[in-house]
Amino acid sequence: MTTSEFDNNKVDHLFLLIGENPLPNYVTANLLLKKGGTPYLVHTTGTETQAKRLKNILDNKPIGLQPAQLISLGKYESDAYHIQDEIRRKIQSLKNGKIGLNYTGGTKAMAVHAYRAVFSQSHADTVFSYLDARRLEMCIDREDGERIRIKVTPELLEVKLVNIFQLHGLELKQKPTQQAQLPKLATELANIFKEETKAKQWFDWFYKIFREQAYKNKSNGGGEWKSKTSLLEVSTFLENLPQEIISAFKEENFVTPDNKLSLQQVEKTGAFKEIKHFCKWLDGLWLEHYVLEQVKNIADKQIKDYGLNFEIPIKGTRDGFEFDVAFTRGYQLFAISCSTTSKRDLCKSKLFEAYLRARQMGGDEARVALICCFNEPDTLKAEIFSSTNDKKIAVFGREHLTNLSEEIANWIDQNDEDAK
Repeated sequence: MTTSEFDNNKVDHLFLLIGENPLPNYVTANLLLKKGGTPYLVHTTGTETQAKRLKNILDNKPIGLQPAQLISLGKYESDAYHIQDEIRRKIQSLKNGKIGLNYTGGTKAMAVHAYRAVFSQSHADTVFSYLDARRLEMCIDREDGERIRIKVTPELLEVKLVNIFQLHGLELKQKPTQQAQLPKLATELANIFKEETKAKQWFDWFYKIFREQAYKNKSNGGGEWKSKTSLLEVSTFLENLPQEIISAFKEENFVTPDNKLSLQQVEKTGAFKEIKHFCKWLDGLWLEHYVLEQVKNIADKQIKDYGLNFEIPIKGTRDGFEFDVAFTRGYQLFAISCSTTSKRDLCKSKLFEAYLRARQMGGDEARVALICCFNEPDTLKAEIFSSTNDKKIAVFGREHLTNLSEEIANWIDQNDEDAK
């Protein structure tokens, strides 16, 4: 694969069929339009919002394109005459330049009739293409020979995480972070969670000692962390914890001379903006920060854009949804869900939600993983596969925690191998 293979197939006028997920259209516009070229976004009433959003993004992206033009098919997404008439009239108005049609998006009927319309007006150099999600290739169809397949490598195109969310009209509640909090302490927690007995020691201390002092239960069964004033008075003994964690707390200067974890000491270090954030960190967020640090360890070699805490509000829901850790490789979205639980149904629920959301954001090319403390990750993966028939899911359990960077790197490598 060389960049020149794309250069040979770039066009001046590119017709894009818009579907529910505009990511393939965005990728194609970046790869197949010449500088100064024009994208034509062919949409229906149902995909008008996606088309307008894509137009806004392309028009404001400094890649040297002419403003995108919208071609509305209205409610005639399967009407052969209407589809062909709209596209033919637009082609006939073009005075010169190489024409292309990418039919990755849209309905099957739109693809068939758009192809017929462009083909009836085409010249020998017209480019017909689609994006192969399974093999991560741009396919150039030809009448006189086999299709040309061009790998879409990360070197050719890097789509930022924020771009993927913008394509879906989603705004993050806050800017994701690339900086893990207390990475050394998180690493020690990951190390002890590999052993069930030590993990139980941690949970016993956290729920029976720490939370008893720091958490305020409500009469209706709910609860919340106490006020800042009350939290700063919390000081708990550590003798029931694994020695590795006690040492890690001490290294962070969280421990008083009489061997107690003091939230006042934690406050003095300035590690967290609010002391309740440290409480939440102890309550399981540490795993997300550990995973972020493991992703960061391989970032320069295999990935560029990554982060933690992608909170996305959705109209009509109270909480929206969240990717714990995510990164892109090329234009592929890799979404990771994290949980310290070892309960199968909770792990399955988290993985399935992440799977649905990742596919919604990143399309068929998206990859999803769950990192948890379940003891039989392969059986969970097999169960999800039986429901989705999708092999692109990874599950990392308790046994994988201590060599997670290598496991994630292998997951990326396997993805590349599967795309060959």
